[in-house]
Amino acid sequence: MRRGPVFLGKAYIHWCEECNVPLISEKCDIHGKERIFKLNLTPPADVRFAFEKDLEFIRREFKKHYNVDIGEIINEKIVLLNKIPGEDDIYEIILDGYIFGWLRFDPLELKWKPGLKVEGAIALWKRFGKNMRKWVIVDEGAVEPIKKGANVLPVGIIEADPSIKIGDDVIIVSESGEVIATGIAKKDYEQLINPKERGTGIKTRHQRSVNYREGKNATIDDVIRANKSALEERVKEAREFIRKTAEKIKLPMAVAFSGGKDSLAVLGLMLEEFGDGFTIFFNNTGIEFPETLQYIEDMKKDLKDKDIEFIVADAKDAFWHAINVFSPPGRDYRWCCKVTKLGPITLTIKEHYPQGVLMFVGQRKYESIQRYKQPRIWRNPWVPNEIGASPIFHWNALEVWLYIFSRKLKYNPLYEKRLDRIGCFLCPSSSLAEIYTLKEEKPELWDKWEKELEKWRKRLDLPKEWITYGFWRWRQLSRGQKKLAEQLGIELPEKRVWEPVRYSIEEHEDGYLVKLNTAINLKRIKEVAPILGEVEIGENYIKVGEIVFKEEGIFVSDKREGIQAYYLIKRAYECVGCGVCVGRCPENALSINPKTRKIVVDYTKCIHCRECMEVCPLLKIKNPREGSQL
Repeated sequence: MRRGPVFLGKAYIHWCEECNVPLISEKCDIHGKERIFKLNLTPPADVRFAFEKDLEFIRREFKKHYNVDIGEIINEKIVLLNKIPGEDDIYEIILDGYIFGWLRFDPLELKWKPGLKVEGAIALWKRFGKNMRKWVIVDEGAVEPIKKGANVLPVGIIEADPSIKIGDDVIIVSESGEVIATGIAKKDYEQLINPKERGTGIKTRHQRSVNYREGKNATIDDVIRANKSALEERVKEAREFIRKTAEKIKLPMAVAFSGGKDSLAVLGLMLEEFGDGFTIFFNNTGIEFPETLQYIEDMKKDLKDKDIEFIVADAKDAFWHAINVFSPPGRDYRWCCKVTKLGPITLTIKEHYPQGVLMFVGQRKYESIQRYKQPRIWRNPWVPNEIGASPIFHWNALEVWLYIFSRKLKYNPLYEKRLDRIGCFLCPSSSLAEIYTLKEEKPELWDKWEKELEKWRKRLDLPKEWITYGFWRWRQLSRGQKKLAEQLGIELPEKRVWEPVRYSIEEHEDGYLVKLNTAINLKRIKEVAPILGEVEIGENYIKVGEIVFKEEGIFVSDKREGIQAYYLIKRAYECVGCGVCVGRCPENALSINPKTRKIVVDYTKCIHCRECMEVCPLLKIKNPREGSQL
């Protein structure tokens, strides 16, 4: 559960009342500073434009609740969506220069729930009156107290819509027809209209000011015209940053292209500044949306006449191979990123850029508090040959989309399918809302992942709710997930454990015996043994330093070395060939066997520094108790 908004910058946008469009500065290119006002939004105010399918979705959900079609209010207008913090996804809906209302995904009921600000309630009541649902009319004596924040009591209600149930979002109207507030019903219709009923009938929301207005229809072209000079200033600064960074860091240039809007904006800027002469770097995780893969192919065709090379770091089926070792990934268990991204990227950069690469990426400070604190140019600690730089670090999503639309750049079609997250389709960082959007928009992909989750649910003996309510997204349940499980009345283990290779340590007079739940394969240990020290190979044993590996167990004099020996066994047996350690080895002593897809060590190069032990996802993510997570 999120704990409230993280403030990552300005929490407002400007709006031109005359053009009826949002602005990225305090000035409209058509009307100057006249009739420009500031619209306060919930942080971080990283708003985006609503696409046609978003508008259809908004109309559908409001129709379910209020039983009216709000199409005539939102169609032909510029509508913005502001994703804000909450238990799950919440989108503020912005049009005509005010916040119309919101859509909130309820993680308990697994459905979207719409709500209205007073401005949105005015817009609906003005058009539909009592033909809409979810309204109450109060006597004039209750109007002023309610406007000041008082709750609505049944004694003050004259009339109400019969469909109202506890928990419904309702609008509150005076006898004279003035919309005075919105709130949450604390009683059903029968109780609300019973003047003898005690207690709060509707808990009102206090809204300090009401700024309802009806603006004219507008298009994206109108937004671009109004913002042209401010947008070009952003573009000029970003291009200067690119050029100066390239001049300062004299390395081959590449664009990290994910297929998302931010990396598209960076690619557009690079094409404007250099035309060509750089590389486009795409990481195929093996769990991409099919549309993204096709989009990448289309981009290759569109750019085939330019001096631009496409390099692909391809994880192939690494995820589906590794899941058998790790179990499903989680927000607190992000092995998937190391296996499908970090490993392949490290190996590919090492192959193509042995002297290093300057990678321009689409990171923005509005995306998370971690990125907000990150410098604009940085050296990647996990990819030694890469220096990252973000030209659009200070841009918000509105500016990104304005740039894309202004240049008529071809963007990923998934954005038109209500999908905010353009990356791995099964990402554990997805909200429940995003999962249910995926189920609705891309059922074939969800079915594939659900079948895999079902295998694990049965293997781990978990209730069906583990999948339905997205509990699989955590290895160790968060406070919010524990609360949700309690509300659902289900029992879940606080921590999900999957450990194929287990060990125990027995103390003996002359040292310790490390016993495993499986036989020790000396042939395989021989392939990785130098990692721990100098190797001596006997008839039925392998000695590495003071550690002796035998088929029946591992003999050590130091308990800490016993744990290191166990870790070597894990790396030998469970290696998924991600390549993270290969990229980090200072002596180039590690490689991946193409047949077994496991690491092997070059005896002539390994210096036993054990640095590869410090970065292996098997050890630092799967067993973080012995060290920090990767």
